[in-house]
Amino acid sequence: MKNVLKNRLSQIAAAVAVSATLVAFAPVANAQAGTSGYRIGVEGYVPVICRVSVDAAQASNSGTTSLGELKEFCNNARGYQVVADYSPALAGASLVVDGVEIPLNGSGSVSVSQSDKAATASRKVEIKLAGSAQPGNLSFRIQPL
Repeated sequence: MKNVLKNRLSQIAAAVAVSATLVAFAPVANAQAGTSGYRIGVEGYVPVICRVSVDAAQASNSGTTSLGELKEFCNNARGYQVVADYSPALAGASLVVDGVEIPLNGSGSVSVSQSDKAATASRKVEIKLAGSAQPGNLSFRIQPL
């Protein structure tokens, strides 16, 4: 009795699966050629993934020190922003990204780059200690817009 019920449930499940598949194929008429066919629609979901990394380097006590390459990737269609977070000891220093100097003030965060679409980029990053700026902590984060 159990096997008969199990087989019957399998047959019902197969019939439902076949009918669901047939519903997905909607007939389409071609008025110009006088032919008909089927149209298949496919939908999917891609999660938003954003990553940022920088080569590890140790800053010297003064002058400009290379931090290597800042690598950013984000597949968000509306774009993304890369932000540098830094310790108060770095106030007065500058972050140099692809030759453009970005002053670090007392706020602790500064925008490094921004894109209005999904993108991948690699940028040369340096830190320039000057004045009262001392070596400190620096990290990068990326956020979708």
